[in-house]
Amino acid sequence: MELRPVVPRNPIPPLVLVVTVLGLVIAVTYFRTTEAQRFVATHRVLVQRSVIRLAMTVGYDAGPLLEEDYAMSDEDGVSSSSYRGLGRRGTRITITERPRATLEDGVNVAYFFGQVVQDGIWELPSRPPRGDTRTHYRLSIYQLTDTQHGSHVFEFTDPHYWATTGGHQFHITLSKDKPVPDLLQLSSTVVVEPRYEKLVADFRSFGPASFRSKVAAAQARLSRT
Repeated sequence: MELRPVVPRNPIPPLVLVVTVLGLVIAVTYFRTTEAQRFVATHRVLVQRSVIRLAMTVGYDAGPLLEEDYAMSDEDGVSSSSYRGLGRRGTRITITERPRATLEDGVNVAYFFGQVVQDGIWELPSRPPRGDTRTHYRLSIYQLTDTQHGSHVFEFTDPHYWATTGGHQFHITLSKDKPVPDLLQLSSTVVVEPRYEKLVADFRSFGPASFRSKVAAAQARLSRT
């Protein structure tokens, strides 16, 4: 009796088998790549840096105060703020709020940042000395988000002057028929900009009640020394 090997009735063609295995390899590879990319993207969001720094320096040419510095920062959601006052006789007072997610009375630097941005801190330019030039203001802003960052600094005097009186902005029109303009007949517009005064008020009123009361006490002490 002759024995013959048993052959399956529906054998899988070699080409189908190769295609199936190749498809499984591609699917597993795609899944692993997608999950790896998703993990990297999620991790980047979790660890990306977020930094906000705001400051106002006020310099005085006369009086008992020589300089005041207001500084606020927010790093990855943690707010901190400080005030430094320097008297003309050398007395220095520094008040610092400890870093925390939300300061007393629900105040935080991120909210303050939105307020001063709305009031034009990115947009206002420096102005020449006008009005009461004995007091000088210098405002600065810095922001870092992931790999993007930007900063802006500008200076001015007498914010109330700019808010109420303003300065003149002259307009010169050049023409090929008349290349040299008549400087005695220039047109001008008055530039009144209340946002300078608004920003100064923002910085002076920042912080919880306890912080503002300490600043007021420091200013009173510096005025007496």
